[in-house]
Amino acid sequence: MGTSMDRRSFLGLSALGALAAGAGLAGCAPQQGNASAPTADAAEGASQEQASGGIPRKEGSSTKECDVVVVGAGAAGLMAALKLGEAGKKVIVVEKAPSASMSNFSMCGGPAACETKLQEQEGETVTLDTLFGYMYDFSRTSVNGALLRNCVAGTSDALNSMIDLGIPMSLWPDVYGNGFRARHYLESEGEERVAPLVQAIEAAGGEFLYGAGGEKIIMEDGAVRGLQTDKGVDVLAPNVVVCTGGFLGGEDMQMQVFNTPVFSLGNSLSDGAGINMVLDAGGALDRNFAILGNECGAVAAATQGSPFTEDWHNVNEHYGYWLFGGLYTDTAGERFIDESRIAEFPLAIGGEALVRAGKAYVVMDSDYYEGVLGDGIFAYLGEPASWVSGAEADYYKTTPENAEAHLQQAIDEGWGCKADTVAELAEKFSLDALEATVERYNGFCEAGVDSDFGKDVAFLKPVKTAPFYAFEYVPSAWGTNGGVKVDSHLRAMDAENNPIPGLYVAGVDQGSAYCVPYYTNPGASVGLALGSGVYVAKEIAGTK
Repeated sequence: MGTSMDRRSFLGLSALGALAAGAGLAGCAPQQGNASAPTADAAEGASQEQASGGIPRKEGSSTKECDVVVVGAGAAGLMAALKLGEAGKKVIVVEKAPSASMSNFSMCGGPAACETKLQEQEGETVTLDTLFGYMYDFSRTSVNGALLRNCVAGTSDALNSMIDLGIPMSLWPDVYGNGFRARHYLESEGEERVAPLVQAIEAAGGEFLYGAGGEKIIMEDGAVRGLQTDKGVDVLAPNVVVCTGGFLGGEDMQMQVFNTPVFSLGNSLSDGAGINMVLDAGGALDRNFAILGNECGAVAAATQGSPFTEDWHNVNEHYGYWLFGGLYTDTAGERFIDESRIAEFPLAIGGEALVRAGKAYVVMDSDYYEGVLGDGIFAYLGEPASWVSGAEADYYKTTPENAEAHLQQAIDEGWGCKADTVAELAEKFSLDALEATVERYNGFCEAGVDSDFGKDVAFLKPVKTAPFYAFEYVPSAWGTNGGVKVDSHLRAMDAENNPIPGLYVAGVDQGSAYCVPYYTNPGASVGLALGSGVYVAKEIAGTK
């Protein structure tokens, strides 16, 4: 792959190995924050409690008026504002950050899209039916199918508009074996990426109100009247689009819907405030909540600041074992998943597995540890063809120059252990069933058959040779999926499943197009966000 590989190019990109600089399926500037799939009742009760008593109405010291208020300048917000402006609507975008360059969208790897100019140029067109069909099948009908199709359909217009604005991108290989090339890798980031969109919005008469967070949806007689901001400005409009980026920065909401905090790798400004504004206005939550996991490895409870170096290596190389599909246990010391699935889909399946467990352990012997340290995990496993991205996983292996110091750091911080016996590992982390689990697992390795989870035999390596190692990991994510229940037109639904007039929810603040776990086609989250921006604009402007 070459030394230029990073988290954007991790997932199987030998054809594009010269590309450098990074962000993955969802990511953004790393910050700390705090993220499995709860029941609808638990989620609804929790977040309704957050909004209990109602958000107080505070009359603004000044007002602005427009046709549509867009709350949030991420993927959905920028695309909605662009398309509304093209349709002749006066738009004001309210953004908490000092610019539009701080959202996850400004730093992410790139969206999945269908029927784009770039696909046509390369003879790799992915039809709407293909992309929608893959995602809807993956969801097992747990999402609003009509909404999903509307959002997927909008990705074509979104990406073609970005191409027309000169935002550079390339078509990504089929790194997961999805059977199509839907992901568009965005080659610029930050201000360079979003500036063409911002300029086009302003050229069409749009206005940005930066450094202002949405505080409350202003309602009159059951219909939207505008937005109250936290800067004393009321923005009056008959339509409000809420798209504030989820709740990666909202630990309270994470605890309520996930029962565990999640370390934030992305934009912690998105704290669930947008979702709670809609609930306060009479909206309801949908059922699915998930995270976009850490495809670079994992983090520990002791992790502070960014877990990545400037070139997207892990600051402690022992974070990487979560990617390799070895022996994983829960807090009881028992296996809980076919670990090879995490190796194959670390962002989607790996993220869900770790957030569901809340905390997990990777256990290995010295043969495994030295194998990763030497030729790397892919060679140690015999270069299995079934592991499509296996060769690239070695970007996150331990190295001779860092292994000893990083291991000692893990031990000192309490999330790593090296021991002469498995029993000592079990005692260190209070893993009561670990010895029995290792004995049973070794039997599977000897037989060449995983009788519990059916793991690919290529990943079955025994835990027999002392010394033994264990590492404790906690959830981390680039973003959240899940939020307000909307209909197929992106209208917020009330508790009786009726649309609230004038109130729309797009991007990851809406919970009706995202499934659990996160989709396994790369770029799905930001792709749906962009597509939802296109669709909600057409809905409001009447240009469908």
